Amino acid sequence: MSVAEMGTLTLVRVKEFSKITLIRFTKIMNGLSKLRLIAHHRKGLVISLAVWLAVNVAGYFAYQFMAGGFHDSFYQAGLSAAQSLATKSGPFVLEKDALALSVEIKQLQDVEDLEFAAIIDHENIIITHTDTELMDRKFEPLQNESPIDTIDETTITRGFLPDQTEVVGFLKTITFSGVEIGKVYIALSASRLSGTLNRLRQGYLSGVILTTLLLVVVLFWVQRRTRAKSVKVRKDFESMKRVGPYVLRRKVARGGMAELFLADYVREDGFRRKVAIKRIRPHLAENPDFIKMFTREARLAALLQHPNIVQIFDYGNIEKAYFIAMEYIDGRNLGEILTDFGQGLPVDHTVFIMSEICKGLDYSHTKRDDNTGEPLDIVHRDISPQNMLVSYQGEVKISDFGISKARSEPSLTQAGVIKGKMAYLSPEQALGEPVDHRTDIYALGLVFYETLTGKRVYRFSSDIEAIRSIPKMDIDPLTRAMPEIPTELNRIVMKCIEKEKDRRYQNASALYADLGAMRKALKITFDASDLGEFMNKNFRERDPSSRPQSTPTE
Repeated sequence: MSVAEMGTLTLVRVKEFSKITLIRFTKIMNGLSKLRLIAHHRKGLVISLAVWLAVNVAGYFAYQFMAGGFHDSFYQAGLSAAQSLATKSGPFVLEKDALALSVEIKQLQDVEDLEFAAIIDHENIIITHTDTELMDRKFEPLQNESPIDTIDETTITRGFLPDQTEVVGFLKTITFSGVEIGKVYIALSASRLSGTLNRLRQGYLSGVILTTLLLVVVLFWVQRRTRAKSVKVRKDFESMKRVGPYVLRRKVARGGMAELFLADYVREDGFRRKVAIKRIRPHLAENPDFIKMFTREARLAALLQHPNIVQIFDYGNIEKAYFIAMEYIDGRNLGEILTDFGQGLPVDHTVFIMSEICKGLDYSHTKRDDNTGEPLDIVHRDISPQNMLVSYQGEVKISDFGISKARSEPSLTQAGVIKGKMAYLSPEQALGEPVDHRTDIYALGLVFYETLTGKRVYRFSSDIEAIRSIPKMDIDPLTRAMPEIPTELNRIVMKCIEKEKDRRYQNASALYADLGAMRKALKITFDASDLGEFMNKNFRERDPSSRPQSTPTE
């Protein structure tokens, strides 16, 4: 490969390397932006990466400039030597004055990288040569000689000497009165230029490696600093005894993203009220995406003021502790009740609980904006036993609107991303299709079925199996598992869990109406006081601490 080609190839490779570096930089930035390290120090790390990229781009241009300079000077030296010798040699070639021509050739000894110089007559016989032993012989071309370019009537070729030294040849025709009388041939060694270009390339690549290592050191340092800060924040959180006016009494539950505390709201005038505090866990306290989701949940739930929905009193950020202060429910969630009871609940208990949930759902589904009157179109999307709370006083409430959908709030869900617990997904959720309030009715039907039978309807070994199975899986009629239940109750439950949305109850009020009619027909008088008595009899003694049962965000 010629020096020219080598130089060109080197520049092409550097350009490709820089292009690939830029593409990889973009991909790295997109990937790392999702990491906690980047989320916490996004600005500083983006600056570091930008400096890294700028240094490497500057290195590329510096290499290109220096390599181009060496490349041009090499070829310019060969061209100048060939043209100068051809100009001076014309009269002496005509006379075949070997002595004078030898003097001219000796003047080229100062040309850097010169391997040989020769002057040839029109019959291709060497008149003079830097190697005197070759004089009067026929001029032999370079081995494996191939053309590179022609500049100012000087032909540039590449090839190898017998000892395999790579050289670049410059062939210039000698003319006298317009007639060709001979040629000048200058051969320059390519080794120095080749070595210089290789050293420049290695220096550039070494610079890329060095700056990359420095970047890694910076990232490592930032990671250690972040970890140390995280440990401190965690310790501060663990030792925190209050959040603003809320005195934390004890931790009652902890999920992957939030913790739940029993707390007292204490005013300066001595007023005290028991509340539940949901607080973001320390490792998420600086995650802007989760903060948005957490704040959105609080803001949306605060719009809902209904006896069958857990009330939100306050939310905010105090000393980097993002929290939601909510109504304290002295009881258990339905999932815990079913687990501890060990079997399905009686029909009258179940019908009352589901009727109360219907009232809360109907309120949230039909809620309108207080200012504009526009429907909010709220869909809970996570109706499950864990989000249905039953107090020791017989109250029934819906909790956790963390992944709910509403027109008034920006969606935090990407298209095709499934939200909700797999065991309570509707077919449209499993298919990633748009959802409406009928999705909540389907999930309520599954909970209804489970509460009566004591067994979950869907059980899957993996999320993939759930997504594939739910849209086409047939559910046995409730009467198959419980032949003794009223036929009307079987019809109501199975209508809730119809695969096609149009065949389900179209709203929670219609479901509530059918349950009310059935209660009246069957003369079911079970109410909140009866449910409270059931809760105290079966669970109060096992749960003397009376902890709130709202589940932290998972």
